[in-house]
Amino acid sequence: MLDLAPLNATLRSLGLRLSVEQLNQALYARGTFPQPDGSRRRSRIALGLRAAPSVLAEAQLRCLQLNAAIGAGTYPPALPWAPAAPPSSGGGSAEGAPLSCGAAIRRFEVSYWEARPRTSAAERTWDRIALELRRLPEGAPCTLRVLVETITAATQPGTRTRLESCKVYKRLAKLLALPGNLDDISRLQGHYEPARRALPTDPEIEALLDALRPTPWGWCYAALATFGCRPAEVPSLQIHEDGTAQCLTVKRRNRAPAVRTCFALPRAWVDRYALGGKPVLPGGARWLSPEDYDSAQAKRFVDAWRHSRRTKAQRAVFAALAPEFDLYDLRHRWAVRSIEAGLPLTLCARALGHSAAVHEQTYHSHIQASDLRAAMAQASA
Repeated sequence: MLDLAPLNATLRSLGLRLSVEQLNQALYARGTFPQPDGSRRRSRIALGLRAAPSVLAEAQLRCLQLNAAIGAGTYPPALPWAPAAPPSSGGGSAEGAPLSCGAAIRRFEVSYWEARPRTSAAERTWDRIALELRRLPEGAPCTLRVLVETITAATQPGTRTRLESCKVYKRLAKLLALPGNLDDISRLQGHYEPARRALPTDPEIEALLDALRPTPWGWCYAALATFGCRPAEVPSLQIHEDGTAQCLTVKRRNRAPAVRTCFALPRAWVDRYALGGKPVLPGGARWLSPEDYDSAQAKRFVDAWRHSRRTKAQRAVFAALAPEFDLYDLRHRWAVRSIEAGLPLTLCARALGHSAAVHEQTYHSHIQASDLRAAMAQASA
């Protein structure tokens, strides 16, 4: 006999008032179900699955479909996983009713967690996906038209929200194999490009670091500016005497962090801000190997770092020197500095922990400007 307790606990957590039972070698849904005569009676419904551990995920999905069909009034008589009837002589079709949006969201969630371990990073990603899915009308049938109408009504063209909604709803449509043309969603996606920020100059960064270095977070600011890593990667820095450093690349989709080599630019900042000694990391945050890294701890570290700007001392420094400052300005300025220095793009992309394609896409305007200046200088020589 299969152990069905975990499956039934999951169904209860999803709000389903039914359970799965095994009779002989078959699986059944047990609950109080509507009958053809309009009454409700406690009974069993065959799930059409042989009892085996490999079908438990499908059993959960069929229970979700059954719950949605009952809510939509399409069961009885039709079971949502039953094959479609052949076309009638009159040319009509007997396609099964679509899942409700609420059931579709639950199916998306089941599929999402089947494909990855339940890490804190994966949970935060799911939270972002669920934020978009919650825009859907839960009781409405999940059709391509409903997805398109929700995107149009809930988001503005040309925004990041529109982009994220389109990406999530396309994934949902593919998972459910919804009839229709996915280009209807692609056309709404449009072209999103973040507003270009005015980055601080190197003299402005030096003035900021001079003022911040004596504070508890001063080492972190200086290290971020000097090596161009992501804020969450600062606690992994191991700085070497030759101006290089080892750190963890933490932004890797569904994969553990990986060790990479980065380098100081300019190298003089290593001495100027005393980065070669023991790191000063508030809260004792430190992860030197992929096994040490925890994304939830990293998020708390970065949140505390950002929150530190509200202290009286730092608030005065930023108000005077960089009122529009963001931590990522230091990373972006490192990338632009490397372009201005004429360093190989592939080398700098590896040092930053992303691909050459991402590097060129992110900093294309700076690369084009640098190429133009180099060409003008050569033409004038």
